[in-house]
Amino acid sequence: MTRVRAASFSFPPPAPPGDDGSYLRWHLLDHMPEQYQLPGMQLGLRYLADADCTAARVAASGDLEGVGNLVNYLVGDPVQETHDDFMALGRRLTEMGRFPEHRPSLQLRMPALRRRYAAPQALISAEVVPWRPHRGVLVVVEQPGDEDLDTWEQWLDTEHHPAVLATPGVAGVWVYGSSDAWTLHPATQGDPQHTTVIYLDEDPVRTTEVLRPVIEDRWRSGAVRPTFAGPLRSMIEWEAWR
Repeated sequence: MTRVRAASFSFPPPAPPGDDGSYLRWHLLDHMPEQYQLPGMQLGLRYLADADCTAARVAASGDLEGVGNLVNYLVGDPVQETHDDFMALGRRLTEMGRFPEHRPSLQLRMPALRRRYAAPQALISAEVVPWRPHRGVLVVVEQPGDEDLDTWEQWLDTEHHPAVLATPGVAGVWVYGSSDAWTLHPATQGDPQHTTVIYLDEDPVRTTEVLRPVIEDRWRSGAVRPTFAGPLRSMIEWEAWR
């Protein structure tokens, strides 16, 4: 049984022109590690959408058309306390001079974990997929449409996710959905969403191109409509893959 119950997803825009990477270095080496002092914080990950990733997107609209990064925190019990402390920590770090630059977020949400799967070729349990080193992710964000969502979710379980997991380069899939189980800060509230994270062992751009027709099948019934579907690269390169 996984210790994760929810996740925070923040989608910042690309770095401004002339950026020297200092913001990302600060976030990875200073700000993100500080989050582990929070009681339910399980894992923090940041991904980058470079030019190749942006060109390979399957869908992007509205606020998420300009995604440049993804910051993803996995949260366990106590979820409410962790959420409240997470929102307060930034203020404390600012007062300490430890938050030198604020970058906007195109969207911030904290949905509940619904399902998790591991690909057979990954040889690990579904509960630990995000902790396994990976080259990147394919993230799909969707809003409910006009058709039967229950039938669509059953199709996901029986046909769609098995097809995704059988694709070379896929390590696993975690699925999230909007929830009213917790009292969320206004900054994290919005229309109901369905968020899927596909963890990738191989190059995110090439694997996304292979998965493109499978992902597009998600929207044929009209049960959901996409607001974002695209690859992002892990921020850390692992020497074992060189």
